[in-house]
Amino acid sequence: MFVVMGGMLKNNIQTVDAATQYSNLDVKPKEEPSEDVKKFLGIWLNRGYTVQPPATTYTVVGHSIHLNTHSGRSTLGIATSPFAAPRYQWYKSTDKGRSWTEISRNEGGNEEDLRVTSNEPGSIYYQQRVNWRQAGGLGFSIAEIWSQVAGIHYSAKDKNAEKIEVSVQDDYLYNNPSEIALNSTVATAKVNPEDYTEDLVWSVDNHQLAYINPETGELNANSRGASGIVRVTGTIKNVDGTSVSDSVDVQIGGGLEDKKVKSGESAMFAMQGHIGQLGDKDNDFTVRWYRQPAGTQKRELVASNTKELSYVIEEARVRLDNDLYWAEISMRFSRDVYEYVTNKARLNVLPADKPDITLNNTVQNETFNHNNTDDLIDDIANGDIVSYRDEITISPDSGPLRKGTYVLPIYGDTEIDSVKINDEEIDPSRYQVINYFGGTSPILQIDQIRRESGETFVIEVRTRVDGVYMNEQMVAHPYIYSGEEDNAYRFRGKDKVMNYVTNVLQKDVRDISYGAVNAYTTDKIISRTDDTNQPNDVVTVDDQRRTKEPIKVFLTQEGEFTNDDGGSLPGCLRLYDQGKFVEIVGKKVKVTESQKDQPLNSIGWDKENGLLLHIHDAAVAPGQYSTTLNWSFENSI
Repeated sequence: MFVVMGGMLKNNIQTVDAATQYSNLDVKPKEEPSEDVKKFLGIWLNRGYTVQPPATTYTVVGHSIHLNTHSGRSTLGIATSPFAAPRYQWYKSTDKGRSWTEISRNEGGNEEDLRVTSNEPGSIYYQQRVNWRQAGGLGFSIAEIWSQVAGIHYSAKDKNAEKIEVSVQDDYLYNNPSEIALNSTVATAKVNPEDYTEDLVWSVDNHQLAYINPETGELNANSRGASGIVRVTGTIKNVDGTSVSDSVDVQIGGGLEDKKVKSGESAMFAMQGHIGQLGDKDNDFTVRWYRQPAGTQKRELVASNTKELSYVIEEARVRLDNDLYWAEISMRFSRDVYEYVTNKARLNVLPADKPDITLNNTVQNETFNHNNTDDLIDDIANGDIVSYRDEITISPDSGPLRKGTYVLPIYGDTEIDSVKINDEEIDPSRYQVINYFGGTSPILQIDQIRRESGETFVIEVRTRVDGVYMNEQMVAHPYIYSGEEDNAYRFRGKDKVMNYVTNVLQKDVRDISYGAVNAYTTDKIISRTDDTNQPNDVVTVDDQRRTKEPIKVFLTQEGEFTNDDGGSLPGCLRLYDQGKFVEIVGKKVKVTESQKDQPLNSIGWDKENGLLLHIHDAAVAPGQYSTTLNWSFENSI
């Protein structure tokens, strides 16, 4: 048994909606198109298409058309046959389906997507079959689907698009990485006239919130917790220089939205977006609703073992102001159980006599500012100077601020350099840093703030970050509150997503095994076992350096393979690269290197490359052999 150290990162599975629109009713398909995908949240209940080839496309002769598809199997199918691979086959018909011809491999007939064109006017119809087979596509068939028929109609002249109406299948997408979160959808367009001939191109106005495929309209939400509204736009540019476009908004969030009500009114927290139905007695789900009282880290169960995807507070009172509510969904799908936890949504309960306060807050990393936005601060490390500026306005039509308390959440062991109110630094005795729950939730607090109605004042806090020992995200906001009897209130600023990083290169080296070697094996190359072949990495690298200087990775085999009895293996390790190799016993061999401003990637090889064992021309004595590999990571000069 031969091994080398390492580990790998596991990615969450992401699923998307199908978009079947079979409309070529006068065309006989080669096979009946498969049914639409059914889902519950992000769980696929059956196999099908995420993106169908368009049912109808009009274009001019000689113009290339790209038929995009994206298909997948059910979540259960993937779990039971994880190594099955798809095989694609396209067919075409020029006689409305009376006869179909298989498109050859040379023409792209075995690809997921197909590019087609015609030099003559007329109509050509296409249909795709996807067949999943075991053993990476080489074994027996386990599943098959057929796309809708895609009709492409070629004309001799261009035709302008005059109007476009854009829509999306789901107008709410989740921003949390989860196997069952609905974090993608498909944008579609209705164009007048239908037989326009130019391409439809998709775009979004905020890539921090979501990304869209410009050809297919597949929209994917971010998985970093950034929330907001992203605008999806479809545009057609006509040959004569005119263009038409339309847009639709999609909400990006964690599943629940904050609620603001007056005392005595009811408040309902409801799961957003398209949820779907399980529709199978073998599958089930339960929902547990929780409450976190304001100013605490308590976790109170308020509803259990329910199937309600909403929670109603019949009569909200001021004592519940700023409480947090969230849902935890436990879903049993066949023999597997999946969990999803929504974001924590805030309840604001407004008494009639409180002041109306607006708190506009900003955060800036003065030390390192790379691609930061107003609401997302990335790559914060120990020693950084992070400054907070909060502008607080009391409405002239409301009551004054009396005995107010200002609270600013800070991170870890962060130190306070200075605190200013209206550009004047205040004495440290005017504020305090409170470490709640053993120092895991520190805050800066200023008490006894008094301001008149209509007044605006600014609080500025300059901090020095410390205590970052792991990559971590903090979503925080400042707030002003008062616990004064009969005049309790709480006003909060906007959430800021702050990502803290260690600013170091983290690596994890995996043991390598070459399995059992026949004692009579001679002059032969032995490959690694599958757990250290791609897609698995031998060295997993998480490059969290903010300034990425070049790094070279070297490898040395310290000595021969030996067994417990001190016997040596007649063999050595070789580092292969496309048939070429170098032996690494006693040598410092370069494995890879990174470039400036680029991260160092994880290291992994296919079965024919990388570290392979060569058995020399001698018999192998029975035993378990091992050796030590020395990996070194050096800055390039």
